[in-house]
Amino acid sequence: MGVLFTLPLWAVNYTPEFSTAGFFRIANTGRDVSSLNPAWRFHKGAAVGAERADFNDSGWEVVSLPHGIEYLPSEASGCVNYQGEIWYRKHFVPDHSLKGKKLYVHFEAIMGKSKVYLNGKLMSEHFGGYLPVIVDVSSDLKWDADNVISIWADNSDDPVYPPGKAQSVLDFTYCGGIYRDCWLISHNNVYITDANMENEVAGGGLFVSYSNVSDVSADVLLKIHVRNETNASFRGKVEYEFLAPDGKSELKTSVPVNIAGGKAGSEEKK
Repeated sequence: MGVLFTLPLWAVNYTPEFSTAGFFRIANTGRDVSSLNPAWRFHKGAAVGAERADFNDSGWEVVSLPHGIEYLPSEASGCVNYQGEIWYRKHFVPDHSLKGKKLYVHFEAIMGKSKVYLNGKLMSEHFGGYLPVIVDVSSDLKWDADNVISIWADNSDDPVYPPGKAQSVLDFTYCGGIYRDCWLISHNNVYITDANMENEVAGGGLFVSYSNVSDVSADVLLKIHVRNETNASFRGKVEYEFLAPDGKSELKTSVPVNIAGGKAGSEEKK
């Protein structure tokens, strides 16, 4: 059996001050953000069956994210750092206030090859350690029981994703692990999408581009991608506000958004 952690108050409420992915709570957006960094179980090496919810991880080391496999001396590893399989497991009971929301677990990065399981079910397989790994868990959480996220990762040399070369011929070291923050992102059922999750060419989320740039002016294209997870059509608007470096509002504009039920679409504003 796994171990369900009861976290101290500081760990439950802890949220990093800065997120490279830009995940901050913003009032009245319908999106909320919680850190999943504290209290993961970690094992270096293979572990048969570690994806299962009932796997016994009670003897594993307890770590918090971001987490690297090992510490390195000031002269780096000399090409002898660990390369191979590792496992992480996290036990949690979701907050009932999130029930009915769209829920994503967002790993800002997991080095190397990785597989993400929820309660024994394979949710995602990812190759490469520099882009996010995002999993939609909305329909697979258990609301009155222990849930287990299990992560298998492997930072062994592999030519199919960057850097693509054996570590022994590189002039830098990559150690492996879940070495960036992890978040639980909740949305209302109509929401601005995540660009990495949607995989839209020149789109997804909020896409901004500039043309005809000079010292005094520039043309700005705003392209927003909205997904409607309800059965009914959605009609609304997106409001944009441009702020100067001193925080002063320089320009406000808006664009209507019309999305059929169960669909996603983009609206542009120039």
